[in-house]
Amino acid sequence: MAEEKKNRSEELESLDKKINEIINGWNQNPEEIVEFLQFSSKFSYAYSPRNMMLIAQQQRGALLCKSFKAWKELGYSVKKGEHGMEVYVHTPITILKTDDGDIPYSKASKEQQVAYDVGEIEGEKLSYFKKGYTFDITQTNFPPEKYPKLLDRGIPSEFHRSCTNILKEYCEENLGLKVFLQDQEQNIKGVSLYGYHSPSEHEIHIASTLQDTAAFSTLTHEFGHALAHGSVEESLNTNLHQKEFEADVMSIMFCQHYGLEITDERKSHLSGHYKDWKKSDPNNFHPDKSMRKMFDLFREHSTVLDQKIVKAFPELATRLLPQELEVNSEKKKVVNKTAKRKQKKKKTPRL
Repeated sequence: MAEEKKNRSEELESLDKKINEIINGWNQNPEEIVEFLQFSSKFSYAYSPRNMMLIAQQQRGALLCKSFKAWKELGYSVKKGEHGMEVYVHTPITILKTDDGDIPYSKASKEQQVAYDVGEIEGEKLSYFKKGYTFDITQTNFPPEKYPKLLDRGIPSEFHRSCTNILKEYCEENLGLKVFLQDQEQNIKGVSLYGYHSPSEHEIHIASTLQDTAAFSTLTHEFGHALAHGSVEESLNTNLHQKEFEADVMSIMFCQHYGLEITDERKSHLSGHYKDWKKSDPNNFHPDKSMRKMFDLFREHSTVLDQKIVKAFPELATRLLPQELEVNSEKKKVVNKTAKRKQKKKKTPRL
């Protein structure tokens, strides 16, 4: 048991070291964060930011990743000689409270396991992580011609005009935010050439002179402010450069998700505020935590927005909505038959 804990600890330390190396690389060149966000936004599987950092470092061209077991359950296999990418794997452990002391469920006797299952023994569930491996779809025998269409993100700019209107309606109907598309000289004075978010008024103002792509990019940035720093208190208590960094993370994720090219101006804006945040508030400089927060917000709201956009553009359903991978039915039958044979052999433990 002690040796197992030691090995687990060493494996996690190795992964933590890689994460720190990635973040140190960002400190040297913050624009690498943009590449990471572009990479992350195309993933349909909800990996944590830390796992996506590890995947991006090990295989920048990865498209859709699953565990060896998950691919097998779909009826496909990992190609011979392929090496998995290291990731954190959540492995909750149940500890049984027995007369002989605390025992992990997996190490307990059959009698103790059954006693726990029927409520005769108390237990405690603990959350642990270990090192595991994931494999990209390109590392399997999944037919390339059947790759999900959602991996193709090319969408014409006319689409972004509709996205802007749908996001505007979403802000007003779901979040109680008023969005104004107005002339620059009327409302946008000195704060921003493009737009701004007002926490006290619960409003977003966007310059009406912006073209489709710029309007959508700006609205997603201000949308990020509204979600992460929506109240006056949150806005006042958050470092200015942190707020701009987080809003840029949201904007880049949305722009990549809906097929908008990330401009050099946006990259420079994120890079500049990343550096200034680190310089101005080093004790509270935690970009990984910020990105985790923005990733969660992006997933929560993009899922709803995708549904609204597909209602307006049904032809985009295969691009924006989650697509099930086609199961290899013949291989699946073999796997199921094997599982059934094992179940027949398995004896029911006596109480």
